[in-house]
Amino acid sequence: MPPAELHIDQSPLRLCHHYFYILFWVLVTAIILYVPGGLSLIDALLLASGAATQGGLNPVDLNKLHVVQQIALWVIPMVTNVIVLNTLIVLLRLYWFRNRFRHVLDQAKATSESEGIQESMEMNRSAVSVAVSQGRTSQEQPLLVAASAAQEPDEGESGDLSGSSRTARSSVSSSTGLQVAFREPEIEDEPKHHHDRSYSEQQRGHHHHHHHHDLSYLPAAVTRPHSLANYSDWNERQKEELGGIEYRALKTLLVILLCYFFLFHLLGLVVFVIWALSSAQYDHVFDSTEVNQTWWAIFTAGSAFNDLGYTLTPNSMESFRSAPFPLLLMTFLIIIGNTGFPCMLRFIIWLLSKVTSCGSALDEELQYLLDRPRRCFTLLFPSAETWRLGAVLLLLSVIDLAIFWALETTPYREEQISFGMEIVNGLFQIASTRTAGFSAMPLSQLYPGVQVSFIVMMYISAFPTAIAMRKTTVYEEQSLAIDEEPDAEHSQPGPAQGLVGHIQRQLGFDLWFMMLGFFTIAVVEGQRLRQSNNDDAAFALFPVLFEIVSAYGTVGLSLGYPGTDTSLCGEFTSVSKLVIVAMQVRGRHRGLPHAVDHAILLPREAGVSTQQEGREWWRWKRRFAFGRFFSRKQ
Repeated sequence: MPPAELHIDQSPLRLCHHYFYILFWVLVTAIILYVPGGLSLIDALLLASGAATQGGLNPVDLNKLHVVQQIALWVIPMVTNVIVLNTLIVLLRLYWFRNRFRHVLDQAKATSESEGIQESMEMNRSAVSVAVSQGRTSQEQPLLVAASAAQEPDEGESGDLSGSSRTARSSVSSSTGLQVAFREPEIEDEPKHHHDRSYSEQQRGHHHHHHHHDLSYLPAAVTRPHSLANYSDWNERQKEELGGIEYRALKTLLVILLCYFFLFHLLGLVVFVIWALSSAQYDHVFDSTEVNQTWWAIFTAGSAFNDLGYTLTPNSMESFRSAPFPLLLMTFLIIIGNTGFPCMLRFIIWLLSKVTSCGSALDEELQYLLDRPRRCFTLLFPSAETWRLGAVLLLLSVIDLAIFWALETTPYREEQISFGMEIVNGLFQIASTRTAGFSAMPLSQLYPGVQVSFIVMMYISAFPTAIAMRKTTVYEEQSLAIDEEPDAEHSQPGPAQGLVGHIQRQLGFDLWFMMLGFFTIAVVEGQRLRQSNNDDAAFALFPVLFEIVSAYGTVGLSLGYPGTDTSLCGEFTSVSKLVIVAMQVRGRHRGLPHAVDHAILLPREAGVSTQQEGREWWRWKRRFAFGRFFSRKQ
């Protein structure tokens, strides 16, 4: 009998686990940064928070840090970015599948042992009853027994009785209660193991019929006479046979994700190193900052792909605003590393399905990923939703770029940058504004309207992906989203499921926290903010709001402060810096789905009603292509 499934727990355990993972790496990074020295504890914590959440706000100049500290800032974002975290979910589900295999085998062994004990007990009871019956009959009717024995052939010589020797066997009872029972004629074609099957045996077989189903779904290769193989004896093919198409699809997806992360990372690293070593006109930039060219290229490539925003050059990418190649390469890495990741991932899977042999096992797995994307991965969407997501991202970028070009032309006129470089710089800055936090120009000198548009884009950066994720969730309260026709009452999305409902929930999640942080900093920094109206215009409410939104959106852009190469938060007090840390940690979790869906919900945790749990569980097993193991040949 399949194990009963657990009802889903409505508590945000998954969200708590995500918080724990991020906070763990924040603390570990802070310790690594603080131990070599040169940083206060609060600055180490703020810098660590920027690395672990990809917030990217820097309270100190990174090129002045120890090389160990720089390596930590390069490595930590790799284990906390969105691609790696969702890949861990795939690993977790594969781990659960293997645990389920062990559980199924243990259950089958227990069932087999239980059946063996019960069969032994039934056989013993049957033997005792026959012996007693024969003993009493031999005492009371010896002549009848002798006659019957003479009429029957030796069963040890022949397994079946012939028609000529087949006679009626009887037993006679005395007046004390023994009865005479005549044996019915046997059919010649009937197998022998059905001849002497008593009513109790028939009832026992019917009673334990479901136990045989529990044993029948195991692959034949892992069973032995009178025993079952240990789980360690299973090979991967047998695990795939029992796990079904979803298990195989998850394994394929894991390989694709690992190749995606490492190959694109390696591509950016190698190309950046080649460009840095071959571009002699920028040697003065590296010499003035005392940064090794190779290490700068490695660090910057990783920072771009992980959407971190840290650079070892004090003015970010302003020194390279006339170099189109690194800006375009970084724009590509920024997009595929975050906002464009769902689109790029589906494109790669689709492309692989086109070059794979039709009907092969790999083709089936790729088609399963394309047909049921959200059953396997949180950030893999259906085709229509992927196109909509790409269109929204493109539309937002075009709007932001149009505002940028329309309002900000002065820097290019002063430096006589060509129109082509205007386009490149604009594309790079718009891509960085969404998630990465790089800058190719001094943001504090931009037109105020452009700064406001940057605030809006930083805030809504997570909206397209988050809304697409929630719209395509397959989780429902009472089912595991089995492929069935939806009920009439659920066929049309309600207001809460529409776009407006998603935006309302997102605003409710975000605004109060940002306003609370803004209010706290305004109170803590109140004395300096009051003086800023006269002497310190760079430390005003609008730059503080810009810093708050950048931290909450985990972007990393900052208007900075005159005379420094750090973010504005470098001028904050310790309490205000802690508020920025809280903004980054909270903002890192706003792109997660509100409800736990099947893409991140273990099948054993999918809540089904008590009346339907057996039916839904068996349907789930049949769906995953190992239903043949759950059927018994009659």
